[in-house]
Amino acid sequence: MTIETLLETTLGGMGFELVDMSMSAKSGLLRIFIDKEGGITLDDCVAVSNHLSNLLTVENIAYEHLEVSSPGLDRPLKKLA
Repeated sequence: MTIETLLETTLGGMGFELVDMSMSAKSGLLRIFIDKEGGITLDDCVAVSNHLSNLLTVENIAYEHLEVSSPGLDRPLKKLA
């Protein structure tokens, strides 16, 4: 299972959509963009960050920093609906 598939499955179970993700090998930054119907709140980002931190540790996926945010209003479309 790829990290993207793991994140999509986990976030889907939490009621979120994985919009995009990137991993910087140089800095170890794992950046995740999430969305849900009605929009994302700061509390949503905190809850997802806490959950994913635990999941990534259990799955032994190496990263230095985890950043969870919304894609913003003018997000580029990455997937077909």
